[in-house]
Amino acid sequence: MRTSILIRLSTLPALLCVPLIVILAQGDPEPRPADSAFESGAWALAIEGYRDVVNENPEDGTAWLRIAQAQRGLTLHDEALESLELAKQAGGPPAMIDLESARNLASLGQPILALGALEAADHLGLRALSSLEEAAEFEPLRREARYQRVYRNVRSRVYPCEGIPGSSDFDFWLGEWDVRLADGTWAGRSEIAKRDGGCSIVEAWSGTGGSSGASINYYIPSRDQWRQIWVGSSGTLIDMIGSRVEDGMRLEGTIEYVGQDRVLAFRGTWTVLADGRVRQYLEEFNLVAQGWVTWFDGIYRSTAPP
Repeated sequence: MRTSILIRLSTLPALLCVPLIVILAQGDPEPRPADSAFESGAWALAIEGYRDVVNENPEDGTAWLRIAQAQRGLTLHDEALESLELAKQAGGPPAMIDLESARNLASLGQPILALGALEAADHLGLRALSSLEEAAEFEPLRREARYQRVYRNVRSRVYPCEGIPGSSDFDFWLGEWDVRLADGTWAGRSEIAKRDGGCSIVEAWSGTGGSSGASINYYIPSRDQWRQIWVGSSGTLIDMIGSRVEDGMRLEGTIEYVGQDRVLAFRGTWTVLADGRVRQYLEEFNLVAQGWVTWFDGIYRSTAPP
């Protein structure tokens, strides 16, 4: 009995490895020929391939949508509209079907119907912002109020941070800057840009002595506050949170010195000056002096031509 139990237990590792071996053997799934043709813009081959797919499964709504998109690529707009009806009946992605209908209707010179299809796609939660921005057939419609309303709605879904008033509080710091200390000494350069659909502001610092650093800054709507996380090449880690003040930004938090086992209170103030420059004043709390001391006092001057 004991021997039987031991034998069974000894086989467990091998059995547990079987699923992993099967997964590794399978590897990445090979794309279907229709998908490969579609992705390479071989529209005729894509249509032929997806027709094979829907012949096997007429309820594949995505395959019908791909057929319509390929037909549009061949300027077969009437045929594309017919395929889109079949895609809709087969339960294909409704917002994309309406978007494709709009593209074909616009190409056929039917702007009113095209705008109606776009509004239907918008109502269904369309997120295809790049199509609204880049599709050539929409060029005659882009100044229409209805089109612009759809565009705003789609953009707000894709980039929700752009619509939050507080997310622009730190915009005064955006740009490319030469940075000098309070005494005029050149300290370095800083490039500060919005990223991630307006949800973050990223700072890239290059000091004259070879130092470097980066920070990510982002607005937290639930707190109505900003957070900055900085990492410097000299082993400085800063984490602060705060809010917009009348003439700039004020954040408070901590600074940690890597390898020194030191974490100190830290705070920063950004002030917009009358001439457009920005003063960044950073302080740390000195435990010996029991008071705040200057850590960095720099003036940011834009390098952009006036």
